[in-house]
Amino acid sequence: MDYIKYVKHLSSIRKLLEKNKLNLTNLDSVISAIKTHKDLKYKVNSNPIKLKGKFPKRLSHTSVKTLELTFNLNLHGTFQNAIAGKDPFSLYELNIVIFGPSKLSDNRLVNAIHLDRHDGTQSNTAHPYYHFQFGGNKLKSSIQNYGQVLILDSPRIMYHPMDLILTMDFIVSNFLPETWKKLKREPVYISTLKEMQKLFLEPYFRSLVNFFDNTPNQWNHNELCPYLVKRNI
Repeated sequence: MDYIKYVKHLSSIRKLLEKNKLNLTNLDSVISAIKTHKDLKYKVNSNPIKLKGKFPKRLSHTSVKTLELTFNLNLHGTFQNAIAGKDPFSLYELNIVIFGPSKLSDNRLVNAIHLDRHDGTQSNTAHPYYHFQFGGNKLKSSIQNYGQVLILDSPRIMYHPMDLILTMDFIVSNFLPETWKKLKREPVYISTLKEMQKLFLEPYFRSLVNFFDNTPNQWNHNELCPYLVKRNI
């Protein structure tokens, strides 16, 4: 995989999204950044995405009739590390924010999650290098009135890193399930996901398997999953 092939994948995905009337983000700016750096280095700010259909099944505030999602992704990495089975990124941050106007209040209701890469500083709690967490700065900066919601530092849930293509699939699969069902019928969509998963997911999960097999690996197991306990051989 090199930046030229990666750009071709992005272009293919864009055509499929447009076919399904989805304009998640400005992929031209992403492609331009990749061509400039000739590597995995770009920032993404999504367009507002209206959520409808079968999501969500449950809402805490029935006064909310429409939901809108935005996401931003900032990553620095190298194809060389990804191909070698190493940690592909040196910087990684994904924020997903969902807004819903309430008919009972002037304030927008907000939900936010983020996936980021730990900066390596010491932490008193378990801190997987890649982890999802509810809330974060995006929620803090977007909310004016907490109401009866109890918000605190939530546990960090370990998760694999995702490039933009996997991120868009994550967004669509979780928040636009009817569209995702259509996309999965497209051979190009499936073949592209397979390549991205092999590049970004396989090394991550293989390293965890290698821990249990006591096999040397490029990744630091404790960085990926600090819950792992070393065994006596």
